[in-house]
This record gives sequence, C-alpha cells and structure tokens, in this order.
Amino acid sequence: MSDRIFELAPWLFSPLAIIGAGLLLAQLIGLGLASRGLPKLYGAVIAGLLVGVSGLGLVDAPLLSQFQELFNAATALVLFEVGRKMDLQWLWNSGREGASLVLASLLRGFASFACLAAFGIPSGEAAFIAVVLIAASPIIFASMAADSNASGVATFAGANMVGIGNVIALLALGPALAWMKMQDPASNGFGAELGGELSKLALGAVIAVACYGLYAVATRVTRAPARQRPGMLLAALLMDLGLCSVTGSSALLSLLLMGLLLRNAEKRDNVFQAQLKTGQDIGYALLFMMSAALVEIQQLMNPAVLALALLIFMVRIGVTRIAFIGSGAWSAHKKNAMAVSMCSLVSFGTLMVDNSLGTYSGLGPAAAQVIASLLALNVLIAPALTWWGLKIAGETHEEED
Repeated sequence: MSDRIFELAPWLFSPLAIIGAGLLLAQLIGLGLASRGLPKLYGAVIAGLLVGVSGLGLVDAPLLSQFQELFNAATALVLFEVGRKMDLQWLWNSGREGASLVLASLLRGFASFACLAAFGIPSGEAAFIAVVLIAASPIIFASMAADSNASGVATFAGANMVGIGNVIALLALGPALAWMKMQDPASNGFGAELGGELSKLALGAVIAVACYGLYAVATRVTRAPARQRPGMLLAALLMDLGLCSVTGSSALLSLLLMGLLLRNAEKRDNVFQAQLKTGQDIGYALLFMMSAALVEIQQLMNPAVLALALLIFMVRIGVTRIAFIGSGAWSAHKKNAMAVSMCSLVSFGTLMVDNSLGTYSGLGPAAAQVIASLLALNVLIAPALTWWGLKIAGETHEEED
C-alpha cells in the first residue's frame, strides 16, 4: 500500500517537502487572518494542527527531529533578539519598575507551585514545573510584537521582563534539575549534580564572550561597514550555538548574553534586525508550526487537568498584575495590558535549546499530563492573549508595517 501511495504522491515521503508545504499553507492562512485584523502567525498554528499529530499525521516528533539543528537555529535568533532588547542600564536605574519585573517572575513561580501542590503533584515535581513556569515564552512574545509591529513603554518593559524571567528560570533550573537527577540511584549526590549544572551555565557564558569577542575583533580588523556586519554576527551566533551543543553548556544563557553584549557593549550602528527580519518571520512561523504539529488535542480532554492548566494561566496573569502595584511609572491600563501579554509560558526544550523536542524525563504520569496540557494551551491561546495584551496597551502599529 505504501508503494502505491508513493507512486501517487511521492512528496509525502519527503520530510523537507512536507515542512515546505506546511510553511506555504501557514503563509496562505496567515495572510487571510491578517486581512481580517487577526495575528498572521496563527496561520502557522492552524497549519501545524492540520498536518500534525492531531490532523493528517504528516508531521510528528520523529520527522521534526531530522530538522533539529534548523529549529535550534531559529530559536537561537529569537533568544539573541530577546537579549538584544534587554536594557541593563534602564533596569539598573529604573528602581521600582525593574524590581517589579523581577518580583512578577518570582511570584509566577511560587503561585504555580501552590496550584500544582494543591492538585496533588509531588512537591519535587511541582517545584520543577514551577521553575519552568517562571518565564514567559520569548518566541510567543517576540513573534506577536513583531507581527503587530508593537512598540512603546509596555512592549519595552515586556521585552525586558521576558529576558529577566528566562534568566531567573534558567538559574533556578540548575538546582531543580540537580534535585530531580539526585533521585536516580546512579547519581553522585545533590552537590555533584548542582556543580555540573552550574558548570554548564559558566561554560555557556564563556562561549558567548569568546564568540562575541571574535565577532568584534573580526569586524574591526576588516573595518566592515554596517550593512555587512549582520552576516558576520549571524556566523558568530551559529558558532555559539554549535559550541554550546557539542559541550552540553547552556545555549539559552549564552545566546541571551550575546544579545546583551550587542546592545550594551557595541557602540556602532546596528542594522541586524532590519537585515534579518524576513528570516526571523520565517523562523517564527516554523517554530509555531512545529509546536502546533506536536499538540495532541486529546491532552485537553481530562476536565480536572484542563481546569488546573487554565487556573495556572489565570493565576500567573493575576500575580504578574499584583507585582506591578508598587510601580508608578505605568498607568493601570498599561499594567493590565502587560500582565496579559506575559501570559505565555516557556517550554523546558526552549530553556535547553539544544533539546527542544525533548521530554520531561523523571516526571510522574500526573505531572507529565499537566505539562502536556499547559503546552497545548500555550500554543492554542497564549499567542492570542499576548497579541491582545499588546493591542489593549495601544502600542500596535500594523497599519505602518
């Protein structure tokens, strides 16, 4: 039967053709949505659901694993852009505003832990999941901001908060992973496991400094003009990602640090964003389609688990809004908008970058089901809520794009 199918439609057996067809479908649907004032990137979500495991089944985890490096590169561009938009000087001088962004990230983790523990998830597993839930998704926030051409004080604060939350989550993930690994009989103990996790962070930072230094030296020695530097920077980013992958170091921290260095250490004109906007748009669509293709709708069929996942989403938005009470720099309207736009959650795979299709090993069945439901809702509703948050902040400028 498979030979007969191959004769009729040989492209069905080409993984690259399937991905290309999915991206084309995503663009067609996305343009239709954009013409009605809706987020264009939801076209990638719909296309992913149609061709993925909940639809035709043409795209699944084994097929996507063949393009792991491609997805890693797309994620790397997003994480670099998150770091590039973090303004360390503003965070240091802003006082209560910067502190409220840190507080919001911490409260999201504590509130998530309380919800999971109340549901009966073991404390160790609840703590591990709560650490991941500290952060908002850099992919969702950056893509929705780019899709709606958003700019303004709320978007600026949100971009900084995404970076802060991911750094906090990454730092907290070290002890959490060490604790999970310690349960393995072959483990060397919490101290040894924690040391291993911290060394990955340190090595990621060293790789970032080395790659950025190489980029800075190369562009200055050659006196490369602004229009040629983006290509050299992209080469340095790929070197960074590759070195982190082969050494097992923290790619997320390394790529964020690369972005931070470009914004806060580079004094020359930067045209990186303008030069690679088309590539980033394709990367966003690819990542959205990949995530949607792996969503199993039946994961949302358990009423109790679905209720918990929805509760966590609402609680994270609520505590984020509470954290902004002490700041007087933003109006109540802006604070509400920022809280909604920070609703998304990051996946464990995005935090690790070089294993974005990986699973949550070590979690029990109940915790794994909760994670699956959270990630499914994250793909289906978080982009819309993020887009709506930017919209109600009054900072979207689609008509100018």
